[in-house]
Amino acid sequence: MTQPLLAARGLSKSFGPNEVLKNLDFDVNSGACVALCGENGAGKSTLIKLLTGLYQPTAGHVEYLGAPVAWAGPRASLEAGIAVVHQEFSTLGALSVAENIFLGSEPRTRFGLIDRRRLNAQTQGLFDALGIALSPRILVDTLSVADKQMVEIAKALRSDARILILDEPTAVLSQNETRHLFKLIAELRAKGMGIVYVSHRLDEIFEICTDITVIKDGVVTSKGPISDFNHDSVVSAMVGRDLGDMFPAKPDLQSNADRVLTVEDFVVQPGGPSVSFHVDAGEIVGLGGLVGSGRTELALALYGAEPATGHVEVMGEPLPYRSPASAIEAGILMLTESRKDDGLFAASSVARNFTATTPGLGAHHARIPRGHEEARAGAMKSRFGVVVDHVGLPISALSGGNQQKVLVARLLENRPKVLILDEPTRGVDVGAKAEIYRILRRLAEEGVAILVISSELIEIVGLCDRVYVMRDGELASELTGAEITEEAIISIAAIETATHHGVRADA
Repeated sequence: MTQPLLAARGLSKSFGPNEVLKNLDFDVNSGACVALCGENGAGKSTLIKLLTGLYQPTAGHVEYLGAPVAWAGPRASLEAGIAVVHQEFSTLGALSVAENIFLGSEPRTRFGLIDRRRLNAQTQGLFDALGIALSPRILVDTLSVADKQMVEIAKALRSDARILILDEPTAVLSQNETRHLFKLIAELRAKGMGIVYVSHRLDEIFEICTDITVIKDGVVTSKGPISDFNHDSVVSAMVGRDLGDMFPAKPDLQSNADRVLTVEDFVVQPGGPSVSFHVDAGEIVGLGGLVGSGRTELALALYGAEPATGHVEVMGEPLPYRSPASAIEAGILMLTESRKDDGLFAASSVARNFTATTPGLGAHHARIPRGHEEARAGAMKSRFGVVVDHVGLPISALSGGNQQKVLVARLLENRPKVLILDEPTRGVDVGAKAEIYRILRRLAEEGVAILVISSELIEIVGLCDRVYVMRDGELASELTGAEITEEAIISIAAIETATHHGVRADA
């Protein structure tokens, strides 16, 4: 049997009476890419902190290169060859790429000054070895998110790492950027490096990983070669139910349903294609397509956050608006893809985040009676199944799924007619996704017209009653019923020349 590069043997960790990990075994072999899966709170982060020395185990031990180790801390494990790239980047925007990569370990001249020629040369050598096409001299502030991630990976690998741990590495990457990351992972595996790949995106796991370990409630529920698993078996191991149980049943489409949103001859980019479509009361409509197809731009324009021309009606009333404030007044609300940047008040309590835009409360009022705010937030917490001990706790104490439910609850307090959701379950674990899907279906049953953008095809297929597939800024096709499949969406979204044009609002 091959000796693993990194292993956990009987690893347990308790915080007071709370046992977070229980007698857990985990292996990473040379050249392997091991998926580490589980819901938020399953114990994945605790395991990584134990493997890298941030936490010390209550029982069991870590083995590295065949020998038991007890790291003094993350620096010791990094120096030994275990590198971690976290979901939240640690790069400093005001410094150059090279300065970020060698921060604290810069080559020096004999006078003690930073030797910038050697610094840039060493960085370029590292980039050449990793196949990264970046200038060492450029400021990190000017980089795209994907390039910042490459800087993080280079920083992690500059000390001859044998193990690379990636935490949700594609959460904010486009499809092309993800392809480049996968190419880099394949090259690192070919050199004998072991990769730990933490992700909620099952499609990626089956594409890039060689093995999988699933954790639930601190216990390994399933592990083995990825070829022994499928989507259903992974979901079942994670949450204890089948993939088919994730999505609420779809109702039959009603031909006499009220037309809530009508969009005609809508042009987002000057000189670009026009789009026309509709969303009826009680239905969830998906916008499918590749990253860069124009889905987010269309949604932002409908919300009034981007300029556009064309005709929009809500419940038969024309909308002359050109701002989010006017859209909100008309009954169109949007949850953007970046909840941390555009939605959450990170320094505020759960209660304040619940009620920030509640009519009669929130941002437009300098003083909010605390009892009123907490009582209202408590009711919203119960209705939307938000798991938190007390609404007075900071919003940062909640998991990604619970944060997302808070934002959805806040939007719904404004009683929208149209709800636009861009990547509604990004960074959310499988169990929380199922809860969000149930909430959205319940809202649709209450008459809300819902428009969903998602890069997860399984989400579009399982959740949506109708799907418009976008390509190059236009609606290439409309799918309904049994037509809504992953294969159909991919084939329509990826072809060069449209064959399914002419989708109209009155279709």
